[in-house]
Amino acid sequence: MDKLPFIEIKELNENISSCDSYQDVFSILDLDGSLSIGEERDLEEYSSPVRMNALMIVLILEGSADIKVDYISYKIEKNSFLTIMPTHIVQATTVSSDFKAKMLLVDKTFLEECRPEFRSPSMTNYMQIRKNPYTVFTPDETLHLEMSFEQLREKINNHTHFFHKEVLQNSFMAFLLELANILMGKKDSIVVVPTLSRKEELLNQFLQLLLVHCKEEHGVTFYADKLFITPQYLSLILKELTGKSANKWIDEALMVEAKILLKMPQTTVQQVADELHFSDQSTFGKFFKKHMGVSPMEYRKSS
Repeated sequence: MDKLPFIEIKELNENISSCDSYQDVFSILDLDGSLSIGEERDLEEYSSPVRMNALMIVLILEGSADIKVDYISYKIEKNSFLTIMPTHIVQATTVSSDFKAKMLLVDKTFLEECRPEFRSPSMTNYMQIRKNPYTVFTPDETLHLEMSFEQLREKINNHTHFFHKEVLQNSFMAFLLELANILMGKKDSIVVVPTLSRKEELLNQFLQLLLVHCKEEHGVTFYADKLFITPQYLSLILKELTGKSANKWIDEALMVEAKILLKMPQTTVQQVADELHFSDQSTFGKFFKKHMGVSPMEYRKSS
């Protein structure tokens, strides 16, 4: 079941009309919110969270959207930039009708073959800062990176080149250098992590634990024990800082994982229940319906 939660680039390519791709491992997609109904469309009830087996780089050109990355909400707006590393969970909850963005998807295998960490350590440091996936650009920086996207697109479409893959890999490295040059200029705001209070640090540690263990650990006591605090104190901290109790956080994380698994047509509801460590399919079904208002099968048919 390890591979079931992941969405491959090919699946996204097939659902985006404006897409240029090299062998479904390296793609540039144009995202357009003009198909949304009204000024802003609420997607949370309909869009499924996904875990991509790829690096996602998104440059927002117009409009705005609300997204969640690993359960944390972000408001992304014009002249901003988002980096989502492989295996992280992402879900769009609202998208404005004027939203426009360019997205680069790089398959994990293609990324590893480029081995950017051996080319320039400083260039890749920013991509591994999990706490800061979102950066605001100036209009000039946005324009510069937009041109870099288009240069990559030209390389993707140069199908007659005898060294197509190698040229694309080198062009991708050049793209990362241009991106790193912009981000290193913002290192004071990106690299320096604000000092966290004790409660904020516990919240951060809880979220990291939740990301790793939520499938098999459904009780507050497990997380509290890992943090060396009482379950009551953990819930108190979470309620104070986020407005949600520990049980609410755990249930929401489980629902995210359930939606990801149910999106995979090859999984049965029983397999989903097993993967999420419910005692049986019936218990999982009751849990899912309590939070979604529909059964797992009804959700699968509607998504």
